[in-house]
Amino acid sequence: MGDEEKQGKDHLKEGKEQLEKGTQKVLKEGYEKGREKTDYYRKNRSDMVGDISQRFSNTKKPAISGTIVLLPVLVVLFVVDWLFEKIVDLPGSAFFEVTTNYYVNQSLKLATLLILGAIVVTGVGRLTETKRGFQFEKIIDKIFDKIPFLGAVYNITKVTTETVMGGGEDLSEPVKVDYNGFRVTGFKTGNSTEDGREVVFIPTAPNITSGLVVELDDEKLQETDETAEEALTRQLSAGFGQTDREISGEDN
Repeated sequence: MGDEEKQGKDHLKEGKEQLEKGTQKVLKEGYEKGREKTDYYRKNRSDMVGDISQRFSNTKKPAISGTIVLLPVLVVLFVVDWLFEKIVDLPGSAFFEVTTNYYVNQSLKLATLLILGAIVVTGVGRLTETKRGFQFEKIIDKIFDKIPFLGAVYNITKVTTETVMGGGEDLSEPVKVDYNGFRVTGFKTGNSTEDGREVVFIPTAPNITSGLVVELDDEKLQETDETAEEALTRQLSAGFGQTDREISGEDN
């Protein structure tokens, strides 16, 4: 019985070893196959992502160009549609109901309002160029200055309008100013200090109504051949806009 028991134990041990080897082999083969599949899926996914990225890159520029062309048109159409809704019930609208087409009637109303607005704006502008008109404008400014909050809104709107609409005349001499190794765009104000320094306004972007007023020696200023409109275009567009001269220069 002792030999049989020993022999049984040897068989059991041998079977256990065979089982362990078989298990390890199966696990190893399964691991290799799993890793092979994982590598395949990873590579396939990488190729697919790369292909998508390349296709997106190829269509990105045309899509951006198309957006630049269409978005302003859509915004204008949206504004026009909004205006159409607002002028439906204006006094005298019945006189413009000349057709049964809604858009034709509303277009006539809008065109009339724009023409009348242009006439009124031009008339007020000519009036303010006279002495009495200028005095009347100053009275309006004083009245709004005394009104809390609304006075601030009035002043901000007026300064912004004056800067944007009349910026080409007021900011007539753009210059470059060296500042800690980089250049910024400034505008000569035409004023100078008692010690002969030039007073320069350096606007922020894209809001050119705020900025810095600095006093600089002439050697600190670098003259430029660009116009005020070109410099303002760069500021108002936060550096993204291009002037006609810059575009024609690139084409050449």
